[in-house]
Amino acid sequence: MRVANAVLMGLFAFVVSASLGERVTGRSWLGALLIAATATAIPLVATAAVLFAEPLFLVLAALACWGADAARDAEGRRLYVLAALAGLLAGLAALTRSIGVAAVAGVVLALVRKPRAAAAAALISMALLLPWGLWVAAHRAETDPVLAANYGTYADLVRQSGWGWLRVSSIGTLVRPLAALVLPPMPSWLWIAAAAWVTIVLAVGVAALVRKAPATGWTLAAYLLVVAFWPYGPDRFLWAVVPWMGLAFVAAMRAIHSRVVPVGSRRVGMRAFALVTGALVVSGFTFNGARGYAHGAATSEQRAISATFEAVLPWILEATDTSDVIAGEDEALLWLYTGRRAVPSYLWRARGRSAESLGADSLKSYFDRSGVTHVILTGPGSDAAPTIDAMLARFPGYLNPVQVWPGPMIAFRVARGP
Repeated sequence: MRVANAVLMGLFAFVVSASLGERVTGRSWLGALLIAATATAIPLVATAAVLFAEPLFLVLAALACWGADAARDAEGRRLYVLAALAGLLAGLAALTRSIGVAAVAGVVLALVRKPRAAAAAALISMALLLPWGLWVAAHRAETDPVLAANYGTYADLVRQSGWGWLRVSSIGTLVRPLAALVLPPMPSWLWIAAAAWVTIVLAVGVAALVRKAPATGWTLAAYLLVVAFWPYGPDRFLWAVVPWMGLAFVAAMRAIHSRVVPVGSRRVGMRAFALVTGALVVSGFTFNGARGYAHGAATSEQRAISATFEAVLPWILEATDTSDVIAGEDEALLWLYTGRRAVPSYLWRARGRSAESLGADSLKSYFDRSGVTHVILTGPGSDAAPTIDAMLARFPGYLNPVQVWPGPMIAFRVARGP
């Protein structure tokens, strides 16, 4: 799967370079260099290295956008074949990652001047998504309510989070990770000003991308709009579209560079703004990337997960029975590598973009309902640690340590009865 993700990232870079590189940057070599640099940005490499679905999503979305933009210039049967193909690929992108509905919106909006082709693309995408939506609706009631934040529907998550967190200050949570990626170290007041300016430039770039490559531009605009309003931390969502945001930034630079504005009786060029902004972002991106690769940041998350499971998995296989139920973080991996039934060790609800523990009482009740026999705590910094600590204090004798690893990581056995 790691090899597959690497191949998919290469395929995505090729598709975007071939379809958009020269059109956006004006030079095919410059487009290829831009895509190569942004597709190997540390956050995106880290996302691919831990086997998330972003590489497959990016390939499907990029191909869908390519097909939709090609359909805009087609007529007759070719128009409808390309529109149908774009709708099919956009629907598959949305099945790969739910936020891929942005690709469906991008394809349809790009074809809006050809209503029949747009309708065909939309209908095919919806036909792909409908069975999944019906299945989720049919099985929603089977999910334990305390798992709604992790395993419920998106409507459950929105109901928990509410919309009260949406205010001007929340924009900072969207800007912060992007600015940290592209800005070099500087005084905090200057960093905030530079982050605000780069955000404005990016917005200009998205608008420019809509004009140059409508399907990709509309997809990126819809994607960022969903991220802005979605009650999850934005970081992972933003990393997936760094290459497209790089294209938008270059499109903005070209637009600003050629812009002339009246100042009094004179017309002043904007080249200096474009050159300073470009130099700032390129230097920051290069500095942060070089420093991150030097410190192994691209694979640090992957190594941390592997180190944890290399210690824990052999013990689970040796010390537990196939009928046991294990509670831990990354419960899907526990099940995948041991065959033991596994459930979460941390129950939470959404509060804006943050997570709030349901508390020790709820966690104990859930363990009892689920028949949990063992609990794995992966360290004092884990999400579950504060609630597990509260359980140890509130229910003495309920969790009994049976194995300790460096970290410390601890395996508990659950005691039944009074």
